[in-house]
Amino acid sequence: MIQNILRLLYITAVLTRYNILPHLLTPSKKSINKIRGDRLKCALEKLGPVFIKFGQSISSRTDILNEDITNSLLLICDRLPSFSHRVAVETIESEFNCKLSDIFSSFSEKPVAAASISQVHKAVTTEGKEVAVKVLRPNIEKIFSKDIKMLFWLAGVAERFSEQSKRLKPIELVSTFAEICRLELDLRFEAAHSSELRENTKGDRGFYVPEVDWSRTSKKVLTLEWIEATPIYEVGKHKQIAINLIESFCNQVYRDCFFHADMHPGNIMIDSDNNIIALDCGIMGRIDRETCYYVIEILKGFLNRDYDHVAKVHFRAGYVSPQHKNFITACRAIGEPIIGQPIQKISFASLLAQLFKITGDFDMKVQTQLLLLQKTMILLEGTCRKIYPEINMWKVVEAWTKNQPKNKMGCKEKIKSSYPVKTIQEIFSLVEKLNLIAGQKLESIKIKNKSNGKIYFLLWFIIATLVIKFLTC
Repeated sequence: MIQNILRLLYITAVLTRYNILPHLLTPSKKSINKIRGDRLKCALEKLGPVFIKFGQSISSRTDILNEDITNSLLLICDRLPSFSHRVAVETIESEFNCKLSDIFSSFSEKPVAAASISQVHKAVTTEGKEVAVKVLRPNIEKIFSKDIKMLFWLAGVAERFSEQSKRLKPIELVSTFAEICRLELDLRFEAAHSSELRENTKGDRGFYVPEVDWSRTSKKVLTLEWIEATPIYEVGKHKQIAINLIESFCNQVYRDCFFHADMHPGNIMIDSDNNIIALDCGIMGRIDRETCYYVIEILKGFLNRDYDHVAKVHFRAGYVSPQHKNFITACRAIGEPIIGQPIQKISFASLLAQLFKITGDFDMKVQTQLLLLQKTMILLEGTCRKIYPEINMWKVVEAWTKNQPKNKMGCKEKIKSSYPVKTIQEIFSLVEKLNLIAGQKLESIKIKNKSNGKIYFLLWFIIATLVIKFLTC
């Protein structure tokens, strides 16, 4: 209890020092957006691992935070002092119940990187293979558990005493963050993410995911193959790397519906053959086919300046109620200033950011997977334009689309791409109801008239066959 009180006092002192607390005491969108982004960034870095991660997790919340804050949070520094070599060794030996020398013939004294949750050492396995070994920080689960409980408490206070804060959903925000942390604090999840991303992208040009050494991976230890590479921000101007990065993003999102959701420059390396090496798969995004379809249609609508189509897609997806007739005008207000620029300057991320801001005014519920997608797009655009400022992202995406196999889409996907997904879902729902009615009808007819029962059964059999044909063609 005393420790919690002392921790709360420290948090209060830091937030006061950086002039953040006064704005949080009257939590509204207007007061929060008076906070200076650079001050908030420094305060969160000062408060340690949980607050650093929390800052990163809300960096995509352009629906409630202004551009100054979100841009600053994207740059938040996730580097902490390293913990001792002895502690790293003890963690590994405890996890695998053996001596370090039983699984590694050498293990670096100093880590090659140290972040808020873990640090990485270079090692050589007993089989002679060079590997990167990620080890969780000591007591990190307890540290996170205490600070997350405190964040929940603060969010609860805000919702109880401020009506304005309810629209910002602080408890839901902390809950989403807590779930992300739960996955990141178990390195087996990161290993599984890496393995899946590697499997999905193994045939992709210029993109590589290091292989997981499962025999040397546990909850607190992750072992990956070692790749000699340079951080992408140290690479000079390079058009092909930028193109490969955009194409890999398209492959992950639109082909696999599973994407790296933390693609900041620190997690992207370049090897001697100019291949992109993707690291740190702790945070990944999954996007279902329907959402993917909606995002594509929304972007196409904006590019064609068809704002009626953009609004209809939002209505169809259930993001915005059709009762909001002024939403079409709002879409035009978003699109015209952006679409009017030269095409190479049009930003995917800016478009979605503005859209999320305006949809909040039309009671659109927060779509977590879309926020992760938007955050990734912001990071991707920033990185690509840094290594090749003249990059035309739209042309790269258009070329990628043309190169996709025409026959890869199945019958069901073709129907979904031509007709509203909601309509298809309604058809399936109708068939289910028909099944129930037919079943009840058969029961009532079975005794009275066997021939009528056979007719109903035959009709239902034909309908069911057609539906199965539709689903499996």
